[in-house]
Amino acid sequence: MHDAQARVLVLDDFSAIVEELLTLMSLHGIPGMGASNLGEAVTVLERSPEISVITCDLRLDRESGLDIVSRVREHPELRTRHFEYLFITGDQMRPEMVSGTSCYMILTKPVQPQELIRMIRKLLASEAPA
Repeated sequence: MHDAQARVLVLDDFSAIVEELLTLMSLHGIPGMGASNLGEAVTVLERSPEISVITCDLRLDRESGLDIVSRVREHPELRTRHFEYLFITGDQMRPEMVSGTSCYMILTKPVQPQELIRMIRKLLASEAPA
């Protein structure tokens, strides 16, 4: 799925959750795109320079959602862009788990839809120029 106006990447290994979140965001006027793994997420980010917020489940199939941070940092093009992160987890998450990631928020499952939208809007509003 490609949306030329997408501002948010939704990363989750369950496609039904990705679709549900993209639909919810769309209903609230927030354009987004989805990915089911880290490789796909990097590809979407490479092709979509307008994306500035990454919403990511911490538990992906065989990967950690936290690894998106290092993938972005190590990527020759993506590391020059500014991203805000929203990590979604069912586990307790400590700030040191995302050390060096200055622009992030944590949302604990079960996710309340209005809280998710509020946090995404807050992250979009706090975008820093690249």
